Amino acid sequence: MSQVEVVRKISNYLQVPAGNLSQSREKVVTRTLDDKTKVSGFCTVVSSLAGKYRSVEEECLTRQWLEYCSLYVNSTCLEGNRSHQRSVLEELNEYLATRSYFVGNSLSLADVAVFYSIATTVETLQNSDKEHFVHLSRWFDHVQLTDSVRQDMSLVNFSSLRSVR
Repeated sequence: MSQVEVVRKISNYLQVPAGNLSQSREKVVTRTLDDKTKVSGFCTVVSSLAGKYRSVEEECLTRQWLEYCSLYVNSTCLEGNRSHQRSVLEELNEYLATRSYFVGNSLSLADVAVFYSIATTVETLQNSDKEHFVHLSRWFDHVQLTDSVRQDMSLVNFSSLRSVR
C-alpha cells in the first residue's frame, strides 16, 4: 500500500478530510488543504490529521512510530525485499511480545499507521510465518477486527485449522 493510500485510510479512520493528496517522484506524500496550505512528508501529513494527543509522551511515541513507518515500513522498502520484510516483522514482533499496542493501553494512531503500512506484507505471509510472528499476528488480528480500521479491506486469516470434510 502506498503512503498516499495509508494516509487516506488513516484519514478515514480519524474521520477527517484528507485534502488533496499527492506523491512526488521521490515518493514524498504531500497534503494540500482548501486554503492552499501544503504539508509534506508522511509523518507531518499524518500528524496534521491527528489533532490533539492525550499527553506529550503519547505524541512523542506516536511520532516515533510514524517515523519508523516512513523510513522502514513504506511500500518502496518492503516490496520484493524479503530480507527487509523479515527484519521489520521480527522487530515489530519482538516489540509486541510484552505489549498489546504500540503506544499506551489502547488503539492509537501509531497502531493504525503500522497496521496500514504492513497490511500488504501480512496478507502475503504463509501460515508458518504467521505462527513464527505470533505477537505481531495476535496484534494484527485484533486490530483488523476493528471495523473503523479495516474499512474495505478483507480479513487476513490467522487460523491454521483446516476444515474437515
